[in-house]
Amino acid sequence: METTAFTEEKPITNAEDVQFSDAELSAAAEAFNRGPVVASIPLKKEHPILPMRGERNILITSALPYVNNVPHLGNIIGCVLSADVFARYCRLRGYNCVYICGTDEYGTATETKALEEGLSPQEICVKYFKIHKEIYDWFHIDFDYFGRTSTPEQTAIAQDIFNRLYMREHVSKDSMEQLKCQHCNRFLADRFVEGICPVCAYEDARGDQCDKCGQLINAIELKSPRCKICSNQPNIESSNHLFL
Repeated sequence: METTAFTEEKPITNAEDVQFSDAELSAAAEAFNRGPVVASIPLKKEHPILPMRGERNILITSALPYVNNVPHLGNIIGCVLSADVFARYCRLRGYNCVYICGTDEYGTATETKALEEGLSPQEICVKYFKIHKEIYDWFHIDFDYFGRTSTPEQTAIAQDIFNRLYMREHVSKDSMEQLKCQHCNRFLADRFVEGICPVCAYEDARGDQCDKCGQLINAIELKSPRCKICSNQPNIESSNHLFL
């Protein structure tokens, strides 16, 4: 099965980078001259959409949007819309394709938003999944399936991938220095740390990047770091991690 993933990367702007065969150009010119009266009828979608022997099977995905925000035009144009256009093209050509996407509900971004709004991470996920779904429906983005990374099916698949990698010794254990807030009794992810940028001295630099000078930062490099949750100054301690 072919796989096509769309992300918010810089699109190809040089026409010389795109190559078409003479047969494809002739077919496009012929279709243009015939006009829309004889345009193809989109392939009827019948769920579940499964690979078919002897057919051109195409899996189309978009970059999963974080669930902690409201999608804007940049998000939609950058990846979701382009994948939707390609999916519609594939259906017009009669290809057996499936277009899937969903909200990314894991990570510190969700936890940060939950603290900001005074909700639990699960409540944040439920709230913003509904917002995402309504916005994409309003724009008529024609997903075959729009799901969530927190579903039991997705969880089982992700855990199975990790367990197989772990059993085959593709995962290593190591330690690294990280900021720990004694008051909150937790190691702080980059999003939970603010401080003075070591490059430009901006006072509200984040633990991964300074929004003023754009410099990427290691959280332990911040001057006068402070916990974003309680504003106390964290200490540098060693913590254990798993690396793929």
